[in-house]
Amino acid sequence: MRITGNVPGSGLTEVELAGKQIGSIRAVDAEDHEAPFISPGFIDIQMNGLRGLNFSGPDMEPEEIVEILPSVWKTGVTTFCPTLITGSHESLVRSLRALEKARQIDPRFARSAPCYHLEGPYLSPGPARGAHDITFMRPPSWDELLVLQEAAGNRIGMITVAPELPGAFDFIRKATESGITIALGHTDATHEEIHRAAECGAKLSTHLGNGSPQQMDRHQSPFWAQMADDRLCASLICDTFHLPRELVQIIGRVKGTERCILVTDASFVAGLSPGVYRSPNAEVELLSSGQVVSIDRRCMAGSSIGLNRAMHVFMEFGAGSMADAVAAATKNPARLLPSNGITGHLREGELANLVVFRRGARELDVERVFLGGEEIYRK
Repeated sequence: MRITGNVPGSGLTEVELAGKQIGSIRAVDAEDHEAPFISPGFIDIQMNGLRGLNFSGPDMEPEEIVEILPSVWKTGVTTFCPTLITGSHESLVRSLRALEKARQIDPRFARSAPCYHLEGPYLSPGPARGAHDITFMRPPSWDELLVLQEAAGNRIGMITVAPELPGAFDFIRKATESGITIALGHTDATHEEIHRAAECGAKLSTHLGNGSPQQMDRHQSPFWAQMADDRLCASLICDTFHLPRELVQIIGRVKGTERCILVTDASFVAGLSPGVYRSPNAEVELLSSGQVVSIDRRCMAGSSIGLNRAMHVFMEFGAGSMADAVAAATKNPARLLPSNGITGHLREGELANLVVFRRGARELDVERVFLGGEEIYRK
């Protein structure tokens, strides 16, 4: 099978599929404005749920997990990290076991979700806690992580940590040495603690500019330390609510687009109609504007967007070109994740995870999606 489209920044290109892999890539001509774009499948490293399914919900069943796959794929995402937020030890174990059972039900879920992201419970109980439940926040524990990894089939690939918590630096070193990517987020750390965490191996700032107090010292804040430290990439929620245009532009200029990663931080209400939604461990409101807020309106509680919308906003805000947006949703996040089964490049021999799309008025209009050479979505 051959697919022809514009590779952002490279021109019209023909990609030939050979089974599960890319067999060949051939430059055809300059960019054809009538042709669609083609890129590696998009990668979302922070997805909390979708269409009523809460990955952290105590009532989540494996059969429900695989049912959301078509809704994920239609946004161009071929790879995502189911993200579990702060909860009790027992609830995390149960959720991880449910995710593992889903892999057995549908091998395509196993290919689409190669690893999991723990955003908590090792976060700050202070002003940066956001929508996370302070009741279950605790210092990082290596012994607990080993139990969680057993429940997860050793597939916890990313953990967001507040580095100021007791024992955090040793935890970051051990996790990094074991192949887990450590991100910093929901933190009230000092400058020194941020830089020391990077020295210990932290590689990412989770949704930089969010998970922060409403008011901070104009000079001494963890935000500026993370901005300044080139060892830290930055994930961004570009939904027009979490970050204003100017801040997206500034983060892109300071970090460089090669260190920017687009995420959705999608809530379990993403894909649903506006209204108030309750699950056993969450109560949020999806506003008619698309913004997701906690029921007390104290803070935002994830987003309702797909990654194809985040990429459009990134470009609309003037933070980068189409090629930059594609990189921020493909090769940049791929560098942070375990390499097995994850691809962020269009190269011969790479896994044929591909998306064909056009630039629409509000989002990238996805036309076709391939997972390991299999067409899993066609508009």
